[in-house]
Amino acid sequence: MQPTTPTVFPEIPVPRPDESRYAYDNRLYVEFYRKPMQHDAKSREAGRAIYDEVDYIRIHTPGDKSSVIERPVTAMDAERFAERYNKWKAGQEEAVSGTPLTAMPGMTPGKVEEYRFFKITTIEQLAEAADNLGQKFMGFQGDKARAKAFMEVAANNAPIEKMNAALQERDATIEQLTSRIDAMQVQLGKMGKKAATADAD
Repeated sequence: MQPTTPTVFPEIPVPRPDESRYAYDNRLYVEFYRKPMQHDAKSREAGRAIYDEVDYIRIHTPGDKSSVIERPVTAMDAERFAERYNKWKAGQEEAVSGTPLTAMPGMTPGKVEEYRFFKITTIEQLAEAADNLGQKFMGFQGDKARAKAFMEVAANNAPIEKMNAALQERDATIEQLTSRIDAMQVQLGKMGKKAATADAD
């Protein structure tokens, strides 16, 4: 019997999934930006709306207005568009968390932009800002006092907000249970009718 020679199959290069799927990424128009998203747990805890700035991506296919993808940046996005994402991140300031100045009564758009110039974008930052900032523009001390008062009122409201949230959760649970009971009663009614029909036959 002749000794058998093992068959050698040539190695076929297998492309990485991303190589073919994202081959035309350089043709896409990609922009990164930050979007404030309300943090429900933090908001309930503080008694006021707390927002976290989240990195977002918007992907346009040139020439196709209907093809726009917009979502929070994922790890895959950061890797897929690494060069563009890193350049954008390099020019970004640290993401902030808090209640936007626009939520405070009496805060005009002009004042919001003025405070933004001094890197103050939230009520928390304004309440804790250094007093010497008052030398730079009019009305600062009054705004700072109102920011502190706003936070104190919100802190006092926090227990009420938590209670309201708990009541809403309880009501939702009761509504779900009621719906299930109603559905079960309907089902039992149908089964009873079928049984009665079978007995009659």
